[in-house]
Amino acid sequence: MQAEKFLTFLIGPAHSGKSSEAGALARPDLDTLVIGTANTQHPLMQNRVQALKAARPANWQHVDRPADVPSLVFAATSVHDQIIVDSLNLWLAALTVNHPAGLSAIELLEVLTAECDRMIDALGRARAAGANVIVVGAEVGASPSPPVETERAFREANGRLNRVVAGMADRMILMTAGIPTVLRDGRVSGAETVNTIQQNQNRRLNP
Repeated sequence: MQAEKFLTFLIGPAHSGKSSEAGALARPDLDTLVIGTANTQHPLMQNRVQALKAARPANWQHVDRPADVPSLVFAATSVHDQIIVDSLNLWLAALTVNHPAGLSAIELLEVLTAECDRMIDALGRARAAGANVIVVGAEVGASPSPPVETERAFREANGRLNRVVAGMADRMILMTAGIPTVLRDGRVSGAETVNTIQQNQNRRLNP
């Protein structure tokens, strides 16, 4: 009998063990693509990514900082049985930093929201296609509101994206200081997933 596959969402603060837990939860027997979104030009991040890769099965494929992550997730569903996205917040941060010059905070948030919609659609399609999908994200915004408008736009977009992905996820895990806490563990039906996406999109447009 074919093993059941899930959409798993791992979330928590920085360096709480999310990436390591994602590798531990993944099935080593599946044809796997790991989509990394970290900026490996920074030495510390480069060392961390290399250490994570060394701990994973040698046959897993890796793509680092692709130009269009949602499109890659969507395309990978017809090629790979398991997709790991690590992480949503670093992907969104890169979009924020590289946004077109001259945008207001409201315009930037609109751009980020449109990209988040594409990511949500890609993850939903991957899950509906039967791929085992593991997504890493981070909670931000526990501190006071940042003074820079672009940072506020990023924080709002990241929080909204986390809420929608959490609503889609079959399994939701909070990482705290390396300790996983299961917030949800049970497969959501395909119809429920579609309804959840639509409901959360409405909530995102009308927060």
